[in-house]
Amino acid sequence: MKTNHQFRLEIFLTIFIFSLTIAWLLFSCKADNEENNFPKLLVGSTTVSVAEDIPEGLVEIPMYHSVVPGSEGGFEYFTVDSTAVAGQDYVAVSDGKVTFKPGSIYVIIRLQIIPNSARISDVSFKIRFRNPENCVLPADEMVITIVNTDYETLAWSDEFNSISLNTNIWNFETGGGGWGNNELQSYTDSEENVHLDSGYLHITALNPSTGLYTSGRITTMGKKEFKNCRVEIRAKLPEGKGLWPALWMLGANFTSVGWPSCGEIDIMECLGHAPTVSYGAIHWNSNGHIYFTGSYELTSGKYSTDFHVFSLKWTPSKIEWFVDGYKFFNKNLSEIKGFPIDKPMFFIFNVAVGGNWPGNPDETTVFPQHMIVDYIRVYQ
Repeated sequence: MKTNHQFRLEIFLTIFIFSLTIAWLLFSCKADNEENNFPKLLVGSTTVSVAEDIPEGLVEIPMYHSVVPGSEGGFEYFTVDSTAVAGQDYVAVSDGKVTFKPGSIYVIIRLQIIPNSARISDVSFKIRFRNPENCVLPADEMVITIVNTDYETLAWSDEFNSISLNTNIWNFETGGGGWGNNELQSYTDSEENVHLDSGYLHITALNPSTGLYTSGRITTMGKKEFKNCRVEIRAKLPEGKGLWPALWMLGANFTSVGWPSCGEIDIMECLGHAPTVSYGAIHWNSNGHIYFTGSYELTSGKYSTDFHVFSLKWTPSKIEWFVDGYKFFNKNLSEIKGFPIDKPMFFIFNVAVGGNWPGNPDETTVFPQHMIVDYIRVYQ
């Protein structure tokens, strides 16, 4: 049996613990209420990736206020090496300060990436935050990853050394109907229009009878789809009025969103009546069809008489077009807002006959005509 002294002691301890609990709750509520009066700074992620070729090397990281601040505030930050080294990969910050004004919506942290040709892999460094004033920071630190865009590792290739086209990689697209450009040809899966010979892919346009044209069109849709890569295609092109060879890409979501919302990148297009000029282009949808086109003219020879290497470099920051290693066209991310640059695409090789752009063949056009592809190589 408990004594009166034990009962009194238990009651005292119970009241004491209850009082401490109430005091802690009141303090916590007050602290929470005070904190809730401050805007919390929000970021999409505390891990940010930036391409090493970002224009001018400038990285801007926005931090949005959860509520519009009623008074001035800010915070301090500094950078810390990880696999990235200050002075070699980025410009160090030892005493960064961000200040926001009453009524502001967001603040921006600005960092500088240093071009470094010796960088062969992704590297990272950290931003650490301290001394918040009238705000709540999203975390103690943020990781910045510099994504390597040299793309020197071979991810996939087809050297066309087999006896026949590898249908585990390539699809035949067949049929006529104009293909959206009032083209005249019907595409077939016949060896007369698509075949391999001595390590080369031949896509052949034919005119088997008056007014009838056949050709070939192959794709890697659903089988080989890429983004953020470097592509090299070595090819020799057909020549003649009304011929339209193309090496190009469409968004992998083409069947669900349609064209041009899926995005299109033309690595190479050529008009058969102008066999010294090739084109690179980009198409997409942003409240309507938008496109940009660049061209490159050979200083000697023709695309129909010699092989040339048509290349594309596609990074998170830009897309660049090359012929034989010479860059003739590029578009930065800021110039192609709305283009699905972060979505994978598949390859299309074809030779069209007639259509809106090249016009129709005439009496000067000689058939058969071949687009001969030595290889396609994709590096990441």
